[in-house]
Amino acid sequence: MIHRLKALFEQPDQPEPTEDYYVIEARCDTFYARREVAEGVLEELRRAWPPRWIEFADLSGATVRVRTRLIECVQECTGAQRAAAREFRRARRREEKADRRPWEDDDDWW
Repeated sequence: MIHRLKALFEQPDQPEPTEDYYVIEARCDTFYARREVAEGVLEELRRAWPPRWIEFADLSGATVRVRTRLIECVQECTGAQRAAAREFRRARRREEKADRRPWEDDDDWW
């Protein structure tokens, strides 16, 4: 019974997209966009008098309209960069685990 409930409520792991994309972070949300779209957003942000609002399409095709002053970051995110970041995190965990003393518990209690 428990296994059936667990399977019912657990969401299957969504595979990470293999394509390259850009992350557009705003105070209100995070958006994922194609390179051409991100370049257009950056072009608008570089203008001497940027517009009050920027409108673009995200990876899912949804139209996004966000206040220009709320955009905090436009960042490239390639498959190779994500793979390198995952390997870096794994290496850090192995390093931290190797530094633990035998009496230290693996789980944080707080």
